[in-house]
Amino acid sequence: MASDAPGEERFTRQDVPREERGATTRRGVQVHERNHGWYWLFAIPFVFTLLPWIYNKNSPELFGIPFFYWYQMAWVPITVVLTVLVYIKTKGG
Repeated sequence: MASDAPGEERFTRQDVPREERGATTRRGVQVHERNHGWYWLFAIPFVFTLLPWIYNKNSPELFGIPFFYWYQMAWVPITVVLTVLVYIKTKGG
């Protein structure tokens, strides 16, 4: 093996008190400072695209496209905007 340490030393961790290492994640964001409330925005497109009785109709049309289709496609850019917003607000840093 490449390591010169005996087996017991190779597989034991040095315990560092939590105060010294800080309560951070890989990205360096303080765990207690993250705002998880922004993740609820992901429920908006999820709910409104899973309720077909809202958009199961032909009118109104947009450029000749029935409401059923353009309503679903409208959620694509809306979801992108919501995803970017959640990412910016929760990335921390």
